[in-house]
Amino acid sequence: MLRWTRPWPRLIVDGAMVMCLMLAFAYWWLGNAVHEATGTVFLIIVLRHVGNNLFWWKGLRCGGMTVQRAFNLIVGMGLTVTIALLLITSIGVSRVLAQWLPMPRFFILQEVHWFAAYWVIALAALHLGVNWVRIFALLRMVAGRGVPRWGVPVLWLMGMAAAIQGIFSGTILGFWPRLRFSYALSMWDFNASVLPFFAHWGATLMTIAMAAHLAVLMTTRLLRRRVG
Repeated sequence: MLRWTRPWPRLIVDGAMVMCLMLAFAYWWLGNAVHEATGTVFLIIVLRHVGNNLFWWKGLRCGGMTVQRAFNLIVGMGLTVTIALLLITSIGVSRVLAQWLPMPRFFILQEVHWFAAYWVIALAALHLGVNWVRIFALLRMVAGRGVPRWGVPVLWLMGMAAAIQGIFSGTILGFWPRLRFSYALSMWDFNASVLPFFAHWGATLMTIAMAAHLAVLMTTRLLRRRVG
């Protein structure tokens, strides 16, 4: 029997959520039916992820409020709101899975769905960065060994390089303007290439995740200095 609280299943669930999000943005490559199916799978996996981490929410009342906990709470609340918006509007704009529902088809629902999707993936990347230490611990448990001393600076360099690339990748994808609720003329030509699209998304998410991870580290150190 598969135990979802063990390292491998938890990493699979987290990885599947990120993959579903990126696939959902490949709308003009996969088509509407696959897009809706991918979104449905994503929402189901989110419920599984929340179930895996119920102990965290129950433990909020126990112990002090650390920097990591505070960031997690803020990002988690943002994700809850945006995913709820995504779910509600997805029913309203559905043309396959929920077309039988007597829902009014308002253009504003499509607009809200569009911008909510971009904020969901941005907040998911923030969530990844805030919990990077926990994810790294799961990876070490799976590998059965720690990272050698020379591996730590190498991983930091790789992460920073991907994050720097992500700044340009987000521009190519038209991601940054859409977080400001603005429109962008960037449209990916899937007839020319497919894999670079996902590589750009991966780099963009790494930029946000690294920013969140550094924010937690710097805030924690700053508070420790003030207390000390």
